[in-house]
Amino acid sequence: MKKMYILTLASALLSVCSHAQLTSKNVTVGNENRTYLEYLPVNFDPSNEEYSLLVILHGIGGTSDQMVAGGFNDVADTARVIALYPQALNNSFNISAWNNGTFLASSADDIGFMNALFDNYITEYNVAPERIYMSGFSMGSIMSYHLACAMNNRIAAVGCLAGTMATSDIAACDPDYATPVIHMHGTADGTVPYDGTPLPSLSLVDQTMDFWQAVHACDADPTPIAIENTAADNITIDRFVYDNCSTEGALELWRLNGADHIYLYQPLNDITQMIETWLFLRKWSHPNPLAVGVEEVSQKSLRLYPNPASNQLNVESASVGNYTVFNQTGQRVAGGFLQNGRNQIDLNRWAAGLYILSVEGSNEHSVFIVE
Repeated sequence: MKKMYILTLASALLSVCSHAQLTSKNVTVGNENRTYLEYLPVNFDPSNEEYSLLVILHGIGGTSDQMVAGGFNDVADTARVIALYPQALNNSFNISAWNNGTFLASSADDIGFMNALFDNYITEYNVAPERIYMSGFSMGSIMSYHLACAMNNRIAAVGCLAGTMATSDIAACDPDYATPVIHMHGTADGTVPYDGTPLPSLSLVDQTMDFWQAVHACDADPTPIAIENTAADNITIDRFVYDNCSTEGALELWRLNGADHIYLYQPLNDITQMIETWLFLRKWSHPNPLAVGVEEVSQKSLRLYPNPASNQLNVESASVGNYTVFNQTGQRVAGGFLQNGRNQIDLNRWAAGLYILSVEGSNEHSVFIVE
């Protein structure tokens, strides 16, 4: 039953806690109404104080209020951080999911959603644009990595829990800013494997860390630092801080030995993951954050149909540029040039399976299936 820890924690805490600063909000992105929860630190006063912003993303099939129970609001008051808990829209399987280039992704304009939130909180809530952070659990973690690539000029650092990078992001991500990363993952995770056989369109932990180790030019194979083991939970924790990175201390892996796909919190476990994540994130500021109001590429600039496809895939594009298609293991299988308007890809000799179309220079990924 360990996989239910986060849901049980959410139900218990939300039933007994009332935060006067926790408010349900909404914003219109294109034609979609997007909702989120907002937590403002006590004595919030944007006329006299500048704030950091932390956006915390739920997992697939999850809800924003589940992530409220992760324990960060108790830190936000003293850390002077505004915390936002966005709600994902449903994918084609009618399950809440983020648009992150994976097999179970939605088609929502989540980049537009995040841009709208960032702009609003910078202009109306006096958030420092250089101190915007992302974190998430499971698919929320996968999405945090995706946004570190797609919104590299807006996010100062990411904290990723139990979710690895999409193989399409590993293949296409080329960040100008070397995003600081902390990753926490259980070695017995039966949902998003730590090692062994990866899920379709996802990497394993070593592949994710290797990608960021290269980005930061760190030494490989850091020495583990054991976290004091005081809880009777059959879980031990090793912390790996990568050495000689281009910015020292910008990459960490916390290996949760024996842990399944769960969220750790004290006193049941040795750490509360969201608190440790924040202690890492708070050290970083983006050196050159994007100004408010600069238009980003929308994830809705592409439309793929039919999906699943058999003989031919139609690609409606709102822009022009080169594209690459990867299979679910991240191998390049095709490429070409997209014109504005309707494009066609011949699938007659393609093997059945899942594929990811990536547009050069936009960090835009769309998933399709060949039958």
